[in-house]
Amino acid sequence: MSTFGEHPFMQQHEVGSEHDGERLDTLLPALLQISRTAARRVGALGLVSLNGVRAPGTQRLRLGELIGWHQDTLSLSLQLSLPVLHADDEVLVVHKPQGLAVHKGPLVEDSLALRLLALPGSGLAHRLDRGSSGALLIGRNPKALAALAALMEQGKIDREYLAIAFGVIATDTQTIDLPLFATDEPRGNLPKVIVDRERGARAVTHLTVLSRGKTCTLILLRLETGRTHQIRAHLRAIGHPLLGDPRYGDVAANERARNTYGTDRPMLHAHRLTFPHPTTHQLLSVTAWQEPDCQRLFPAIAQLSATAR
Repeated sequence: MSTFGEHPFMQQHEVGSEHDGERLDTLLPALLQISRTAARRVGALGLVSLNGVRAPGTQRLRLGELIGWHQDTLSLSLQLSLPVLHADDEVLVVHKPQGLAVHKGPLVEDSLALRLLALPGSGLAHRLDRGSSGALLIGRNPKALAALAALMEQGKIDREYLAIAFGVIATDTQTIDLPLFATDEPRGNLPKVIVDRERGARAVTHLTVLSRGKTCTLILLRLETGRTHQIRAHLRAIGHPLLGDPRYGDVAANERARNTYGTDRPMLHAHRLTFPHPTTHQLLSVTAWQEPDCQRLFPAIAQLSATAR
């Protein structure tokens, strides 16, 4: 099992002195038992991790680093062009990279829904915003998908998110219990969801601070409800919007983060999914890798998130 979070389905290899300084993709053919061409594609797609963080094949290795990968799902990962964290006959959990749309659309050239056409009968059990990254749950057939939808409705799918919020959050833990209302605002630079105590639906988010920086805070979030843009609207409401969020965030803070760290998206990451398998009822807990842009802001993010529960 990986040191960095709960990855019960993952293989790992510690970098020895003979490979110190090499590019990651030069080691992948022997390690993953694949061709050099496939290894370059694995590296380009970020299908492996270094110390719990999704890594490009061009990254240089250092002595003692842990390379992580999912051997059993590697061929499926290559087929879908994204990491598959868990796969069985009923369920997939994939790692959605930031920038990949979930649904098809007239202006969307690529999406997770389009990629799933390669797996007839498969469908999304929930969704992530285009700018978000991390673990996404998929039913592999209509029966499994209906069962997962029922579990979601019953609140039996536990979703944990990591977020980097603007400002320093003083309280270590808090529960945000504020009703949310989805407006008809069509413009993408204005909030779509607002706090509205009269018209809003109940929305509850549990927040735990993992680490504080000078101008931002790394937090773990658990959703008790699943409203549209719930995390983004709730963090804005408490005065600590997601860093990099063009719709709900702080314009000046976003610009500074872009210039300093290359932050170009809302810093929200679906960290862990815990749910009963729809057929066996066995409890599964699947943790996504961390993303490099999050690590630039909090270098120890993999270790911090591994101990968060």
